[in-house]
Amino acid sequence: MLLAWKSARVITYAGYILGFPNDTEASILRDIDVIKRELPVDLLEFFYLTPLPGSEDHLKLFRVSTPLDPDLNKYDLNHVCMPHPRMTKEEWERAYKLAWQRYYTFEHMETVLRRVASAGANASNALFLMTWFKGSIDFENIHPLEGGFLRLKYRHDRRPGKPVAPMWGFYPRYYFEMAIKLARWCALYLRLRRIYLRIRCDPRRTEYMDLAMTSITDDEVTREIFQTKAAQAYLGQQRRLADARQGAVA
Repeated sequence: MLLAWKSARVITYAGYILGFPNDTEASILRDIDVIKRELPVDLLEFFYLTPLPGSEDHLKLFRVSTPLDPDLNKYDLNHVCMPHPRMTKEEWERAYKLAWQRYYTFEHMETVLRRVASAGANASNALFLMTWFKGSIDFENIHPLEGGFLRLKYRHDRRPGKPVAPMWGFYPRYYFEMAIKLARWCALYLRLRRIYLRIRCDPRRTEYMDLAMTSITDDEVTREIFQTKAAQAYLGQQRRLADARQGAVA
């Protein structure tokens, strides 16, 4: 499916939920490495597994007295709101931060740009999006869907019970932070743009190929992405369904 979108010159996005019962910091990082090698995903977004208030998951946890975060502002998929069976809150938060850092390395972002360019998609758009995603996490420490290139702050926007910052302290600090962050944004963009221009000037850019850009045959299950218990269970189910359909036809 992803390669079909690639052939249509589409930049591919995917979401990755962190915190399923069997997840650990090590397993999450391992899975991200496999995705980088074997799936032609361009942009990957990470979210915490979150029992949204009003959902069945939240109701089940509430009924068994699971300690849930009382602050409803945190139920935005970007905060830990419940305990995890195999990770502490600190380990889960660290895995979330490392997941972004693990995927958006400069080496892999160059690989993504090469894949996009080889498919004839808009590599300059991919450059913009990866700058946005990486900068939001590295500079603003917020999810890219909640951020941008210029963070607006207002002195009177405070939570109940928090004092309003004085003008003489708020504005100098705010403008200083803004200048530093804009400089970091520009440095990040220019570094990625140099990579992009090098790829664009490569006369053989359309010949680029790696494992992720190679089609998987129906009987090819040797790739690492198929070696987890969940993947093996899925493949077994698909084989049984295929056998049943063939038997029905016969």
